[in-house]
Amino acid sequence: MMNRPRHRQPWKISTILYALLFGMVVLPIGLISATILREYKLDLLKQTSARTLQTLRSATYSEEQEIGKAATYSAAVAMDKEVLGYATRFRQSAGQERQDAFTLLTKALDKYGLSMSGHVLSVNFFFKDGGAFSYMKDMTSPEAELRTADWYRNAKAVPDRVHFIGMQTGVLYDADRDDTIATAISPSALQMLHDIDMIYFVFNRDAFEEALRQNPYSRTSQFLLSTGDGRIVASSANLADRALPAELQRGIRDAKEGSFIAEIGGRKTLVAFTTVETAGWKTVYQIPYGELTANYSRMFRFVLIATLIIIAVFLLLSFYLVHRFAKPIRALVMKMSRVTQGYLNAKVEASGSREMVLLGHAFNHMMDRIKALIRQREEEEKAKRKAEFAALQSQINPHFMINTLNSIRLMALISNQDNIRKMTHALIRLLSSSFNRGGSYTLLSEEVENLKQYLFIMETRYGNQFDVVWDVDRQALDYSMLKLLLQPILENSIVHGLSGKRAGGRIRIVISKDDRALSIEIADDGVGMTEAQIASFGFAESAGNDAFSGMGIANVHRRIQLHHGPDYGIAIARNAWGGTTVRIRCPLVTAEAIEEGA
Repeated sequence: MMNRPRHRQPWKISTILYALLFGMVVLPIGLISATILREYKLDLLKQTSARTLQTLRSATYSEEQEIGKAATYSAAVAMDKEVLGYATRFRQSAGQERQDAFTLLTKALDKYGLSMSGHVLSVNFFFKDGGAFSYMKDMTSPEAELRTADWYRNAKAVPDRVHFIGMQTGVLYDADRDDTIATAISPSALQMLHDIDMIYFVFNRDAFEEALRQNPYSRTSQFLLSTGDGRIVASSANLADRALPAELQRGIRDAKEGSFIAEIGGRKTLVAFTTVETAGWKTVYQIPYGELTANYSRMFRFVLIATLIIIAVFLLLSFYLVHRFAKPIRALVMKMSRVTQGYLNAKVEASGSREMVLLGHAFNHMMDRIKALIRQREEEEKAKRKAEFAALQSQINPHFMINTLNSIRLMALISNQDNIRKMTHALIRLLSSSFNRGGSYTLLSEEVENLKQYLFIMETRYGNQFDVVWDVDRQALDYSMLKLLLQPILENSIVHGLSGKRAGGRIRIVISKDDRALSIEIADDGVGMTEAQIASFGFAESAGNDAFSGMGIANVHRRIQLHHGPDYGIAIARNAWGGTTVRIRCPLVTAEAIEEGA
């Protein structure tokens, strides 16, 4: 068995209104609020990033200043002829002379230490013919290992230029911290005759960390100074880590400066960075994202609460208005449902808007009109049944039956039995058709056959005083029509139209059809009717003395219109013969249509 498609139930008008209100008001308010918050957040991040970069550039400048101090100190020492001379004498002498040279070298270096007090940890001289001398703290690495280091070869390749080595770990004995900053310079032999091949300076990194401790965004934000390979040189907080996280290194590796947001240590963080050009280092500023967006979070809560309050107030007002608007509609729908169940006395109390009041009045008027039409229909059906009953009760004129029986009696006296048999047979067929109560309709072909039987009787009765001419469209005979419509009209033509003629009367019967209706014309050349008589005929409810076969022309006309409407019925006119033409117009009714309507 095939499953019937299930039709989707239409929405209620209140649901539609709620959906429209949500789509046109609530949703836009939410979108506008979200857009405002988003723009506020972006602007906050933009401003914070700009301030952070400005602060970061200031810290970077301080770092470059510290690097500049270390470079300046290194260059001043390497260019000082006294320092180079005393160091050479220290290398070449022995005993007391060597001690004197050391004292002089110490005094020469101390005059530079005033500007770098506490920053310089060690000054190391490497001699051309081998050997090394450490001023202040001693180096932990063997001399031969240091001479083969990359920084040594690079500094040697460019004499008289400070080579910033950067971060060094564990290079000195007795140092407070393992991580230090180192520079190197190779003095040129052109300055004077000396035996110095390389001077290696080691600095404390405290000054670099101090430069980072300036106006942090919060206590949990921090500055970092890292080398190009990610090693942490200094930080604004004491960090246990010696290297930047991998995700942070990837973010700052290629760009000179910038900012981005990253997950560091499982925490969302704003990262800003700049480059220390003199050393190739990176100054990094990290701010926890939660602290950065604290103002945004407060603004978000405020906007969210305000939006929810506005939406709640609007929804309450909307529910009230929709309820008032939908209430009369629901009442109207309920009344209409009762009408579909057969309760036609339903009335609506008109209320609400002007349109709903008009709709309520229209509904009440419609119900009054429906009841009036039903009463009219009932009256029409009652009249139709009355006309049908009259037609069935008075199908045969009593005078006609008496006259016919008298004719049969006289024929029996003067004629042979064959004529009597034919007339009696015709009468029997006509009476059988007249008294047949099998329905209101019959085929036109059967009605024509009954008409011919009636004509046989009338021709026999009047002694062939008239001729009948038939013009029949054979296609029209397959349609149906109401019973006993033609015989009364034909009888009227014979009895009244041709009553003044002794012989030579003519009757013409024309049956045709068009696209909409059957047309039957019965014309005679009898006494006819004047135009005034035709206009005053009127089709009254009862034809009185003008009745024929028990019912008048008005009754036939009334039957047709009761069944088929005002477009159909009887029309009477004078014809070219001087007689009367009666036209009957009926709709095209098929036997199938009668069965479907039964």
